[in-house]
Formats: sequence, C-alpha cells, structure tokens
Amino acid sequence: MIPKEAVETESRKPAVTPLVVFLQQVGSDPDFPACAENVRALLALASDGEATIHTFAQAIERDLALTLRVLRIANSALYNRSRRPILSVAHAASLLGLDELTRVAASTRFLRHCAGSSVAAIDLTALSLLAANVARQLAASPGGRPSEEAYLAGMLANLGEIAFAHHRPEPYARILAACDGKLLAEKGECRKQAGFTFDEAGAAILASFGLHGSPHMAVAVAPDVLRANAAEDPESRTALAAKLANVVVGALQRAQQTEQRRILEHWVSAYGSVFHLTIPQLLPMMETAIDETREELCHLGIPAHRLSVTNPEVREHLTALLTHTPVSDRPSAIALALTTILADHSLDRAVFCEWTPSPDRLVVAAALGLDPGAARRLFAPEVALLHRPPLSLALAMKQDLLIDLLTDGRFRGSPFVLSLEAALFALLPVVVNGHLVGLLYADRRNPGPTAGILHRLVKVRDSLAQALALYR
Repeated sequence: MIPKEAVETESRKPAVTPLVVFLQQVGSDPDFPACAENVRALLALASDGEATIHTFAQAIERDLALTLRVLRIANSALYNRSRRPILSVAHAASLLGLDELTRVAASTRFLRHCAGSSVAAIDLTALSLLAANVARQLAASPGGRPSEEAYLAGMLANLGEIAFAHHRPEPYARILAACDGKLLAEKGECRKQAGFTFDEAGAAILASFGLHGSPHMAVAVAPDVLRANAAEDPESRTALAAKLANVVVGALQRAQQTEQRRILEHWVSAYGSVFHLTIPQLLPMMETAIDETREELCHLGIPAHRLSVTNPEVREHLTALLTHTPVSDRPSAIALALTTILADHSLDRAVFCEWTPSPDRLVVAAALGLDPGAARRLFAPEVALLHRPPLSLALAMKQDLLIDLLTDGRFRGSPFVLSLEAALFALLPVVVNGHLVGLLYADRRNPGPTAGILHRLVKVRDSLAQALALYR
C-alpha cells in the first residue's frame, strides 16, 4: 500500500509538459542571461523605490543600441514638445519616465539577443519591429494616442515564434516545411509537432519576464474579447492593436496570395473598426512603418532588405491585392482607387471627379495628396476648360493622356496646365456601360521616369469602372 503522504507529494508535482521543457531550455541557454538577466535587472531597478532616473540612465548608457533607441523616442513629437534636440540619456530618461524606459529597455535587449541567431529568427525579429511600428500607428488612430506600450506589445506579440526559431531552429524549419507556405496551418502544425503553440510559448516567456498588461494580453487573450473591452479598457485596445498589427504584417509578408486576401479581409472587417482601419489604408500604413523600422534594424545590425515589402515584386502584388479587394460602396471604391494610384510613390496627387452632363461640368468627389479645396480650385469651370485640350481630349474623345511637361509642350498655354505646378500629369476618363461617369487625375511635382505609369493607371481606372458599375 502506498503511503498517503507519498501520493499527496506526487500530486503536487507540476506536470512536465512540452511547453515546460521548452521554457527550461530557454532558461538554460548559456547566452540567455545576456538578455534575460538584463531584462530582470532593469525591471528590478524600475521597481526599486530608491532607484532614480539618473541610476536608470547610467544603466542604459552602457548599451549603445539602447541609448540610440531611447534618444530617438525622447526626440519624437510625443515627448519633445520644445522641438529642441535631446542629446543626453539623462534628459531623455526624465521625459520618458521609468515605466516607458523599462518597456523600451527590456524589449530592445531581448530582440537584439534573438537577432544574433538563425536566419529565421533574424527575419522574424525584423517583422516584429515592423509590427511594433504598425501597432503604434493603430494605437494613435482616433480615440487613442501614440504609445511605447503599443510599440512594445506589437514587438513582443510574436515572441514565442522568435524564441522557438532561435532555440529550436531545426524543428522550426520542419514546422514551416509542413505548413508549405500556408500561414493558417501554422498553429495546428506547431501544436502537432511541438506540443504547444507559439502564442502559448510567448505568453509563458513574457510572464517569466514580469511583463504583464497589454504585451501579455496580446498573445494570451482572444481578439473578440479584446474588441469587446477596447472601448472601456485602454490595455485591451493596445493589446488588440498589437495582435492586429502582427496579423497584418504576417499576412502581407509571409502568406500566399489567396490566403493573404482571406486573412486581411477577415481581420480588418472584424477588428479594424476599433482603429478606423480599412483595406485601402494598409499599404500607406505599411510604408510608413517600414520607414520607421529601417533605423531600428540598423541599430540591431539587420539589413533593411529583410522587410520584403520593399521588394518591387511584393509591392506590385500588394497593389494588385488592393485593386481587386471587394468594396462595399461607391466612396470606398473611389478611395481605394486613389490610394492604389499613390501606393508606389511614382505619383504625388490623385483626384476623382464625377461628370455631370447637364450642364457639362466636373465635380470633385475625392482627392488624395491635396486638400479638397485645392482640388476644387483646380477643376473650377474658369480653370478646367472642358471644351479645350487637354480636358476635351479626355472627356469628349475618351482618350487616356499621360503628359510629361518637360518633353511635351502641346498644352503649356492651357489655363488648366498653368495651374497645375506639376512636371507630369495624367487624365483618364472613367466610362461605365458606354457612358462617361468621371475623370481620374494624377500628377507628380518633380521630373522622373514615366515607364509603366500609364499602364498601372489604366488598370486602376478599369477596376474602378467595374466597381462603379455595381453602385450606379
């Protein structure tokens, strides 16, 4: 007979699950103290009642990459209201406060640790930094404000996968091979081969770091729960921003084309409304985030080409995705067309005018790159003379025009052209069922190559015409 005491002792032992084994492996990595102990020390320093900003600043100054990161944040518009450059860590630390310094320091130390390992972990680190900047943009949408907490939560939302790729590169490669490029299969394949999901690993690591709140919620709480609480709970809103940012970055960077569209349409329609996010806003948001991420990649020693959306083929594919994304109404179709026109940065401004035949006139419906008042002045009847070239060619003859004013002087005396202040402009009539319904206008202020521009504009115009045919 087994003694009762032995049974009770045995029952109190924690189960040795695959996740527990993995966490032990993470903790026993000889290189891990370079990250984990520094994080714990920074957290301990922040919680020390006798610690001062000066003490914390001294700890940060021992780390060049961290120093640069803290100075960049302190010089942002959110903290530096004086617009005078902040050049000392002590000054930066006094502006940010201990909470923000702790979050920034802890995340930077961990990601730099992972960035020095396998190629897969380096790529994931680059994507995490990109997701962090996307999360910060989402958090700054109407109803919120930019915050380093959103940046941190976005950065760490994929922590479990980064850690797994770092500590178990061969099993990680097998999981990716089994998924065969299908991002939606990753969770099930990870549980099948590893015994736990990347999110479960990330939540456990964050808990061991003492990082709770929105970073932990982003990986541990279901998105529907976060959405339900977002209006009343700032941490839920921040966590949802981080989760949505990682899904968007993952879909755009890693998913197959058909899966990419399905993921983006579901997540943006289900959760984008919390941040007033629509499909047409994805590409400009990503481009802004990439610009913000390049500097951080440099600090971590990661080449900027790790962000594959900078690749022209990926950019072209993404533009095509936006062009063919279903929209629900006429204004959305027009907004999508203008966003797509400016997406590749070959043009600066885009306008859609609706055509009214009685009397003949163009009415500005939407503009991007210039304010609506400037667009209305540009197409005012006394400027946009509809029965004189170049507008008469586009409207009466239904002719597509791309005019480089440096080499084509045919219309230089036109009041319309004189008012443009552009080096190049395009006019494309929008025709639905044989009837003129509008005009797409786009221009560029500075000289540059023209190859391929008209072809891309025609594709966007044709897609817009198809969409408008549904809403007449």
